[in-house]
Amino acid sequence: DRPSFIDAMIKRAREEEYIEAVADKFSTPTYTLDIAEMPPRFFNGNVEGGILHFANAGECSWQEYAQWALDCCQRCGVCIKARTVSAVKLEDMTRWVARRPVYSVLSTAKYTKLTSASPRSWRDAVADYIRRSYCKE
Repeated sequence: DRPSFIDAMIKRAREEEYIEAVADKFSTPTYTLDIAEMPPRFFNGNVEGGILHFANAGECSWQEYAQWALDCCQRCGVCIKARTVSAVKLEDMTRWVARRPVYSVLSTAKYTKLTSASPRSWRDAVADYIRRSYCKE
């Protein structure tokens, strides 16, 4: 088991004054608690075949994702050394062996259609995670 991206960034921000993350790769961060709450809404008998994506709403670069996590930490008083996440290009990530897609944002349109519910934003989910996991220190 390895730490999540957010946990790894916060650990580095606590130990180092300079951290960086990929600025030209985009995705949809998703909080596992939101995934855990999804089935009761979805399994109401209105099931279609095919692939169903679930993710928090919106999209961001990995740099933006890390920066938002640090901003949330600062708001609730978590002691961190790094305040800013510097940009690095995906092509410069030579330690990654596997090629990564630049854009891996998932559409939740089918989920919303089936449940009449929209996932909360990734920013709200990250802020919630930081509050639950770090703000009680």
